[in-house]
Amino acid sequence: MKQDDPGDLARGRSLRELADGANARGEGWLLASDVEGPLFLGDFIAEALSSKLKPEGGGEDATPSYGQILYREAYHAFSGDTLGLRRPAGLREGAAPEGGYTLAQEGTDTIFALPLLLAAGADYAYLEGLALRSAATPGAEEMARGLARMGWTLAGITTAPQQPYREVAARCGWLQPTRVLGSPFPLIEAEACLRKHGLWEREMALAQRYLRDACQLIDRLSEVWMDGGTRRRHFSHAGKMLLRQRFQRFYREELGISYLPGERARGPAPTMLGRIVEACAMVGDRAKAALALSLARRAGGWERLVAMGDGANDAVMLRRARWSIGVNGPDAARAARIGLVTDDMRHALVLFRLIESGEDDVDAVIAKARAALGGAALVHRGGDGLAPEWEERHRQMKRRLRGEFVTY
Repeated sequence: MKQDDPGDLARGRSLRELADGANARGEGWLLASDVEGPLFLGDFIAEALSSKLKPEGGGEDATPSYGQILYREAYHAFSGDTLGLRRPAGLREGAAPEGGYTLAQEGTDTIFALPLLLAAGADYAYLEGLALRSAATPGAEEMARGLARMGWTLAGITTAPQQPYREVAARCGWLQPTRVLGSPFPLIEAEACLRKHGLWEREMALAQRYLRDACQLIDRLSEVWMDGGTRRRHFSHAGKMLLRQRFQRFYREELGISYLPGERARGPAPTMLGRIVEACAMVGDRAKAALALSLARRAGGWERLVAMGDGANDAVMLRRARWSIGVNGPDAARAARIGLVTDDMRHALVLFRLIESGEDDVDAVIAKARAALGGAALVHRGGDGLAPEWEERHRQMKRRLRGEFVTY
């Protein structure tokens, strides 16, 4: 891969090329699933940030960590900053935002980690090691093998960097690596590009200064106490607002990144790091939906697509699919036809068999699944009218399986 220009880092990554490479062809059913949550419990970008992003002196270890706070508040800051660039709830209906769409909120929690992990000295080997330690979600392997026996195709679609999860798939043996579709994350290529142009020290200094300022804010506006055997950190509301402002200054003013159509039309970001971030076509909300539909067209057809996810960044895909399951996540359940709360993904096979049988009524599928599962899992109708007690059941299960600090 060339490193002469930031645009070179993202070439060969179109959605069509990703879908073609999955080799999902046939006449059967297709399950297009989020990877983190339904298939694997880890979030190796969040784990890398938590481990690597600390004050120079080490700081005070507590939960949430410095990296977890930076990850969460940067996501909220950027999402709020680009709210006007998106249709409500990601729907295709309704008036488009003025100036048309941009790449707003497309995998932002992933791509904005790239400058920070570069500044912290992370490399591909480190990220791959974290990914390989990701445990499979309970029952995911049995679910995947059951789908294979049924003649279904399973594809994993993630906002996370693609290659580490392909290594995980190759190691586990029950998920075909070419059917893991994710985002570019050019750590090595970005460093080579910056060094080639003599910008490494200057632009890394911007990221390192942001990290110093952010960690000082967290230290100054946090309280830490013991909760049993766990050191807990409470970061104040005022601190969160100041940290979000500092992040906005970092990406807007210091790196010069813009997602406003008019501003982007006037030229690229003034920094090489900014141009690299802008050039990376992330697999985010809409891209997940586009990939699922594209894979379905190559497989058994749109009417044989089932989408599954556990987060807000799966919502567009869940809404677009004819059949969809929001598993262990209230945002996903509100977007999906069917909600499922379970600690064993084998329970989803009951739903897949009912859908495959030709049952076309959502309520009938839910009723039959409840009868088959008894009290082993909660199955309910999805949509915006989700009962508060069901929302809480989803939150509790997500927290139990994936930990307290999951951004989506």
